Amino acid sequence: MKKRFWILLFAAVALFAVALPLKAISPYATWTLGPGGYLFRTQDAYTPLDEIQIDVSSPEDMILAPDGTLYIADTGNGRIIQLDDEFQVIAEYGADLLDEPTGVFVDEEGTIYVADAGSNTIVIMDHSGALINEFGRPDEPLYGEDRQFVPRKVMVDARRNLYVVSEGSVNGLVMLNIDGDFIGYFGANSAEMSIKMILQRLFLTQEQLDQFIRNESASPTNLAIDSQSLVYTITAGTERWQSIRKFTVSGRNLIDSVFGSNSFRDIHVSDEGLLAAVDSEGMIFEYDLDGTLLFAFGAPAAGDQRLGLMTNPTAIERVHDNLYVLDRDKNAIITFQVTDFARRVHDGVRLYTNGFYEEARPYFEEVLSYNGLVIMAYQALADADYNEEDYANALLNYRYAEDRHGYSEAFWEMRNNVLQEYLGAALGVLVVGWVSLGVFNRLERRRHWLDPVRRALHNLRRIRLIDDFAFMFRFIRKPVDSFYYIKQKERGSLLFALLIYAWVVISRIVSIYLTGFVFNRFSTTWEIQVEMEIAFTVVPLLSWVVANYLIATISDGEGSFKQVIIGSAYSLFPYALFALPIALLSNVLTLNEIFIYDFASQIVLFWCGVMLVIMVKELHNFTVSQTVRNILGTLFTMAMFLLTSYILYVLFNQLIEFIMAIVQEVGLRG
Repeated sequence: MKKRFWILLFAAVALFAVALPLKAISPYATWTLGPGGYLFRTQDAYTPLDEIQIDVSSPEDMILAPDGTLYIADTGNGRIIQLDDEFQVIAEYGADLLDEPTGVFVDEEGTIYVADAGSNTIVIMDHSGALINEFGRPDEPLYGEDRQFVPRKVMVDARRNLYVVSEGSVNGLVMLNIDGDFIGYFGANSAEMSIKMILQRLFLTQEQLDQFIRNESASPTNLAIDSQSLVYTITAGTERWQSIRKFTVSGRNLIDSVFGSNSFRDIHVSDEGLLAAVDSEGMIFEYDLDGTLLFAFGAPAAGDQRLGLMTNPTAIERVHDNLYVLDRDKNAIITFQVTDFARRVHDGVRLYTNGFYEEARPYFEEVLSYNGLVIMAYQALADADYNEEDYANALLNYRYAEDRHGYSEAFWEMRNNVLQEYLGAALGVLVVGWVSLGVFNRLERRRHWLDPVRRALHNLRRIRLIDDFAFMFRFIRKPVDSFYYIKQKERGSLLFALLIYAWVVISRIVSIYLTGFVFNRFSTTWEIQVEMEIAFTVVPLLSWVVANYLIATISDGEGSFKQVIIGSAYSLFPYALFALPIALLSNVLTLNEIFIYDFASQIVLFWCGVMLVIMVKELHNFTVSQTVRNILGTLFTMAMFLLTSYILYVLFNQLIEFIMAIVQEVGLRG
């Protein structure tokens, strides 16, 4: 009976499993950009749909034509093929004209533009495959006598201007007209200058510099053009946050930073406001048109044949909200189907991009109900709230979206409303308070009401720490005389100096937490690494004290080590006193008043610097020139401390790794 029960239970489970719809499990994780600029795991945006084998050899490019068919640059076979929606070859072009086509573009009229890297030419054919024009390297002097022309990709804008990715073109894209005449360069990347390069140019001769590789900007590796003729480029081998650029017609870049890849292969821009890019590792990145990352997914095919993994992707296209990726090594098109979750994001992005903020709100609210870490959703809701003049909610959503500019604008509106409502009453209170204070001061001078308080404070100054605290305010007004008292051991103590150092460290940490979101370099409190902030404060202070004393000792300075500790501490008193008030002030300022915050912060640092200079001069009894030499020597010694510490750290790590390797070897052989 028991055996029969288990048989029936197993049969019921099996029938239930068969009745359920089958769902493919993605062989990769999907990520979205969340708080702090970090990636967070999210629901699948796309799931692998199919892998279609194509009769091609090493294809390099693919484009969806306006008529809905796919064109592929069949590089290995020297041709362009056209596929219908069933991925069947319906036409072949350029078999007798092309050598190694690596880029293809098709316009509204069906004209085919091909970048033929094998023959270093641009080939233009009509919809039937008849040759319209063929041209190679531009002859114009402005192109550059030593510049090669190796066309890899080509795009055409609404004015029928050709934008060509020429391999090694450090000046950017090559702009040509349909006759092959050179128009100019467009969308050049900026060259990066490292500290090493700067030092080489300072100390090496021109002959020596000629032996090094020239510091030239990287050449764009692919491009796309949207319906408004804005040009998007990708550049492999650059920093990942600079890998995608968006240029206006005048050549101004609109994307300052993007969470991307340093090995992008292709980029596609849809009319619905979505941007997709694929890199050499098989990762697909999807953005809105401002470069905000929506999703990142994919993984390389590490020897297995799981659906959705790629080995050498070279092109990406969007077809009916699904993604098609061309894989060169597989000679196949891998298709990805959009999920309901991603479709809701896309619908919201389309409306948001076109300015329909309120209409996009339900989509993004639904997205956040599934995943509360999608930064783009908070940005859209914040803009919708701001547009509806709901500044309180806009402020909250801008904070979640980490949009400091939007937060500042919403806060300015809220502050303006508060000032209009309460400014008159506040001014009245201030006037009454000022008059009352004046009356009280005049009466107090006659009746001496505060004399008991003054006597009590005077008696408290007999306590050394309280006297040291009071001395700090005299120190601010008369620093030269105050350093003399420290040198003569009449004022100041080592204990109170250590308390000032602790005060500085605490002020540093607390001010980070209290600084307003608009001016805070941290978006969330969990990003703050307290131990690192303490180290960044304590290590420079400790290095300064030790280095200054050592340099002063070898240059006949009169100050003792204890006096240097006390004098340096009192020099930092302006920071200890004003760091927290400035942090609190930042909470009532907007970006329109950023000069107030920056000016106050810089004044405090400059004030501390001046105090340290006076300290060096007075404690060590230096002349002005000796003071300058001492400070420069101190800074150099601090740099040597840092360099030595780094070298010791590297050597210690290598020693640990060596010992661990020996232990592992002994364990394996044992």
